[in-house]
Amino acid sequence: MSVSVPLSVLDLIPMPSGHDAARAVHDSLQLAQHAETLGYQRYWVAEHHNMAAVASSVPLAMLAAVSQVTHHIRLGSGGVMLPNHAPLAVAEGYRLLSALAPGRVDLGLGRAPGTDGRTARALRGAAGLMEQPFEAQLAELISFGHGIFPDGHPFDGTLAAPAGEGLFPPLWILSSSGYGSRVAAGIGAGLAFAWHINPSTQDAALAARIYREAFRPSASFAQPRVIVAASVICAPTQEEADELTLPLGLMFLRLRRGETGPFPSVEEAQAYPYTPQERAVVEASRARVVAGDPATVATRLHALVRETGADELMITTMTHDPHVRRHSYSLLMEAMQMPAPP
Repeated sequence: MSVSVPLSVLDLIPMPSGHDAARAVHDSLQLAQHAETLGYQRYWVAEHHNMAAVASSVPLAMLAAVSQVTHHIRLGSGGVMLPNHAPLAVAEGYRLLSALAPGRVDLGLGRAPGTDGRTARALRGAAGLMEQPFEAQLAELISFGHGIFPDGHPFDGTLAAPAGEGLFPPLWILSSSGYGSRVAAGIGAGLAFAWHINPSTQDAALAARIYREAFRPSASFAQPRVIVAASVICAPTQEEADELTLPLGLMFLRLRRGETGPFPSVEEAQAYPYTPQERAVVEASRARVVAGDPATVATRLHALVRETGADELMITTMTHDPHVRRHSYSLLMEAMQMPAPP
């Protein structure tokens, strides 16, 4: 029985307390292989900086490693935070990744820095890398990617290596506010709405509608394509799932206070001495997560698809135990194979 809507994976590469970076990366390699075996369509890696709880600072490096241990799952950035990078460097990196994994690379792009202002300045250097608007950076990236520049462009003739046809991957524009809808539509890219960041079904539906109405076909996309990303924890029981969301609440609390630390365990989160105000912050952050037993999670995700018009769901799951994380993806795929409720 086929899944009613394609499912994909968004990985932040959790850095659990008591684990080192080598183990975290190994666990994510195993997750990518597991996702491919289960039938997930894509494995994307997010870009985040100055966060001890995640190791997803250089998606391209992780994707290159994943390309060598998988065979058919699509690999992509979710996404490259374009203001942090020179467009030529992005074009070259993802053309090279396409040579490592021919025909299965996606290039997701965002305009947010993926970090705090101080770290963003450090990433861009003292000269203030990429001061031009996002749309100008995007146009430059596309020109480098395809090797076609407007007449008189100062970079005309600059080659984004490696050379070769068909190496520049399909583009996806990330959005959490709706801004990216018209950008994606105008260049014939896919749209990926970050519902896990902005869990407003109304905003997601509006972004998808604007995008579909303004969409202009391209060589990569003959039709509009909308991914909605959701944070999900699927466990055998509702009680277990609720417990597994506790570390997420503590992680978000620390982020809000400008603190950094590894991704906590359930036990660490349970033992933390929350004030009433902190408890409110934690509960609000946990509310962003679709958590429950398989039937409950599947019902909520099917409703999300209906309400937003998503063509595909991209699932991000953060747990301290990598085995629990893989099991969550297994339970979810099995649950989503059941007929959607009317």
